[in-house]
Amino acid sequence: PPYNSQLYGRYSVRFKADAVPGFKVAWLLWPVSKQWPQDGEVDFPEGDLSKVIYAALHGIGPDGHTFDVFRPNVPFTDWHVATTEWSPGRIEFFLDGKSIGVATSMVPNTPMRYLLQTESCLTGCPAPEASGHVYVDWVAIWARN
Repeated sequence: PPYNSQLYGRYSVRFKADAVPGFKVAWLLWPVSKQWPQDGEVDFPEGDLSKVIYAALHGIGPDGHTFDVFRPNVPFTDWHVATTEWSPGRIEFFLDGKSIGVATSMVPNTPMRYLLQTESCLTGCPAPEASGHVYVDWVAIWARN
C-alpha cells in the first residue's frame, strides 16, 4: 500500500519532550486519500510541549469539520507510551497503558499513514532563544488481524 499505510491497526510510541513554549507535536494517522476532514485524522499524542498531552479525532459532523478531544491532563516532560487502537467503528486511546477515551463516531474507514509531525507557531511562535528536545525511544505499528 502507498506510504506504508494500512486500514486499522495499533500504533504506539514511547516519548518525552522538554517543555518548550511555541513548539508542539501532532503525531497522527493521516488519510492516504489526503481528503481532510472527510476521511478523518487521528492525533495522539498532540499538544504544546509546554502544556499537556491530548488525543484528538477529526471528521465531518452535521455542521462540517468537527473533532473530539480526550484530555488526560499529563505533561510531556516524563517518559510516556501513547497507544492508538483503531478498528472498524472504534478508536481507543491509551496513555501509559490506561484508557483515556473511546470514540465510536467519525472513525476513519480508509487507509491511513502514521506521521510524527512536530512543529511550531500554531498558537504563537517560540522565542528566538527557545531550545529543547523531543525524545522518541521507539515506535511500534501492528496490523489488525
